[in-house]
Amino acid sequence: MQAKAKAITFLGDEGAVQIPFFQRAYVWDRVNWEDMLTDLLEFNKSHFLGSLILKQLSPKSGEPKAVLVIDGQQRLTTLSILLKAIYDLFNHEMQKDTCNELLKYLFYKKHATDKTQLVKINHSRVDSSYFTKIIGDVKEGIILSLAPNDIEQINDKSNKILQCYKYFYDSLSSESEETRIQLFNHLLSSGNKIIVLIDLSEHDNEQSIFDTINSAGVRLSGTDIVKNALFQRAMELMGQDEVIRLYEECWEKVFASSDDVLNFWNTQKSTGRLMRDNSEILLQSIAVIKGIYDPDKHTLAELPDLFKNKIVVTTKDEIIELVSEIKEYAEIYKENIPAFDRSTLYSFEDYLQRLFHILDTCGISTFHPYIIYLLKKYENNESDLIINLKYLEQFVIKRLITKQETKSYNKLCKDFIKNETIVQSKSQEVTDDQIKAGIESISNKNATLLLFWIELHRRNIDSKQAVKELKYNYSLEHLMPQKWEEFWSDVPVFDENGAEVSGQEKAKLIRYEKIYSLGNMTLLNSRLNTSLRNYIFERKIEGEGRKKGIRHYSELWITKHDILSKYDNGETVWNEVSIFEREKTLCAELIEIWNN
Repeated sequence: MQAKAKAITFLGDEGAVQIPFFQRAYVWDRVNWEDMLTDLLEFNKSHFLGSLILKQLSPKSGEPKAVLVIDGQQRLTTLSILLKAIYDLFNHEMQKDTCNELLKYLFYKKHATDKTQLVKINHSRVDSSYFTKIIGDVKEGIILSLAPNDIEQINDKSNKILQCYKYFYDSLSSESEETRIQLFNHLLSSGNKIIVLIDLSEHDNEQSIFDTINSAGVRLSGTDIVKNALFQRAMELMGQDEVIRLYEECWEKVFASSDDVLNFWNTQKSTGRLMRDNSEILLQSIAVIKGIYDPDKHTLAELPDLFKNKIVVTTKDEIIELVSEIKEYAEIYKENIPAFDRSTLYSFEDYLQRLFHILDTCGISTFHPYIIYLLKKYENNESDLIINLKYLEQFVIKRLITKQETKSYNKLCKDFIKNETIVQSKSQEVTDDQIKAGIESISNKNATLLLFWIELHRRNIDSKQAVKELKYNYSLEHLMPQKWEEFWSDVPVFDENGAEVSGQEKAKLIRYEKIYSLGNMTLLNSRLNTSLRNYIFERKIEGEGRKKGIRHYSELWITKHDILSKYDNGETVWNEVSIFEREKTLCAELIEIWNN
């Protein structure tokens, strides 16, 4: 291994520069590009842009010299794009004058007598076509530029390589010709040693060196680290052609077949207090299922190393099996794990969507491994799958209503995977009386969730209801206001038996308790005007002037039937008796939904 400070002109001494097929795609963004360009435009200072790790490949008969990029593809790619952007901004004469110089760093020939110039950096499959498009082709003594119309169409949703080029092209367009020439010459000066090149021989262990660099601050995702370890081990056990086929079939096709697929796996989801991307949630789930990761003992930061410890001792058959399993679980995850936003329509009959909505709303991701395990096990047996998922849903909802702790969920998830009958018995531990007590005092978030699914349940069983799907965008309203003292003091207080309470302190205590009962809450299309919320019941229902009341926002059956219909039939007083009655109705519905 040799490490030396080098100028980017070292590329002129290399043939093909290959980025391994299993390395991550180009991920640098505007912050990285801006930092690099700002630094390089300060011509009177020295620059250090980081390190590159290259491994010399054994030359094959009749083939040109080639090196493998172990680390540093981001800065190497960015510097090449920067050079091409400067060149494209030169006038035609300047392009002809500098073409031969730039060719050495961006292109190579297989043979000295060849006319065809090949793009020097061979990118991974996802980025290859974009990088080749930017670097261009050689024709009539110049390197062809990207068409102006193509540059205009690049936006923040385009591939990162295209975005990088447009950033440099636009930024340098506003600089003078003199500045662009100076930057071009500065970059291609052999004395401008802006990188440290670490050159490995074919016998050096690149994985251990790569891991050392990574631990020193090169930010790779856990998924990248696991992928590199998987296919590095595969390269040790199998021929390259066989590894490439395994990668193409079991990884690239699933994780990196297009920008949309890459975006899916990189999309972050809230899992309790953490934001984690889909690929990490998937790998953790697989690790739990296979016993690689124990949530009671390990942290998420340990996940890549736990996988690597497993991978390093695998046989050829075991590595093929593990990669194939990851593929199977990934396909199941992508096909079945929903992504929710404000436009999502929910249906009571979609049992998987309903379960994940409940888990997402509660910030619970602990049971993802169990759900993925069930989806794989029962992929050809939907009836048993539904039964097991319903038991899990019952378990989560009942514990939510009865305010039971969630710390034990990690252990329970492992237990459920080992023995599915446990979740059934656990789901039946909560009694009807506990559910009744639970809804007598409930948080706004949980009340909104329960009322929403009660509404969808009613619509599902009512053949006259044409609309069976709803968005989760309703506002919770306390019918008797939380600040009741000013306008509701004249409304008598009643106990659970319907008797009026005479003692002032006892009456206040009962009223304050019942305000936070599920029976006192409903969902509206929109929030009431602040000045109406605390008013007497009649004014809250009808509104006042331009301030619309509950009647105007009562799209849902739980408001129309439970509140408005009774009001229109003469029940114009809302008090503890009303709340007690509605509690019973809602409690019966909760038990019907989540006790079958």
